[in-house]
Amino acid sequence: MRRLPPLDSLRAFEAVARLGSFKRAAEELAVTASAVSHRVADLEAELGVALLVRHVRRVEPTFEGEALAAGMGRALQEIRRTVAGVDRRGRARLRVSAIPSHAVRWLAPRLQRFRALHPEIDIDIIAELALADLSQRTVDIALRFGGGAYPNLRVERLMDDAIFPVASPDYMAAKGPVAAPADILRLDRLIDTTARDDQSGAHWQHWFEVNGLPPDAVHDGMNLNGSLLTLEAAVNGLGVAIARRTLVEEDLRRGRLQRLLDAEIPTNWSHYAVTLPAVADWPPVRRFVDWLKAEAAGA
Repeated sequence: MRRLPPLDSLRAFEAVARLGSFKRAAEELAVTASAVSHRVADLEAELGVALLVRHVRRVEPTFEGEALAAGMGRALQEIRRTVAGVDRRGRARLRVSAIPSHAVRWLAPRLQRFRALHPEIDIDIIAELALADLSQRTVDIALRFGGGAYPNLRVERLMDDAIFPVASPDYMAAKGPVAAPADILRLDRLIDTTARDDQSGAHWQHWFEVNGLPPDAVHDGMNLNGSLLTLEAAVNGLGVAIARRTLVEEDLRRGRLQRLLDAEIPTNWSHYAVTLPAVADWPPVRRFVDWLKAEAAGA
């Protein structure tokens, strides 16, 4: 078999091809740009083919370079996953990204059940509003509430969702019963501004539209930044919030919140688990996603 080129040269080339810059590749690899340039040049000399087209402010791979960069990306991902996923005790570690409301109110209360089933897998949860860029390989699984179109990723549907108005029992005892959607107009409304202008259908606009209420009254109320804050405001008696079913199961069970009307309205978006295709069938990822599906089916 032909001797493989040095791994340092292959890593340097993959970083340059992916980032389009010797400088950015050097920063990622913690070496100088000159060292990266020399390693790539040595690799080209050893293979006898040009791998990069060098422009004034950027570089781009040649046809041969694209093929090598793609293969190296897959190989390095496999190495990273193997090294990061197994420590000296033979344990695996998964990094899971989710929006804060879903992480706190749906995922966290269930994680003990996953730990009981799979004590050999450790879970790191990254709760953030920004969508995780899986191509950067900082997370293994991203839980998303969206439309389901995530190019170049393995997308697995977990569950649908629905909305309905909620308020604290004390607030409703003071404000009187709600018998029809129009009764909501006389109550203090809590508005999640992060959902107000998206296409999720998880906001007052959608609820008003379905129930035929005047659209000019949609924005009357207290503005709050995020579902977590909005629902806590409702728990503390500040008014009525639109709640996603997946976020208030425990509050309803404990009596911290109550539904004001029986009917619920499906959201436009659903819940998904997304992964890079290269890691989708890694056993720890597979076990976690399958567990998520089982939990979602029983939600």
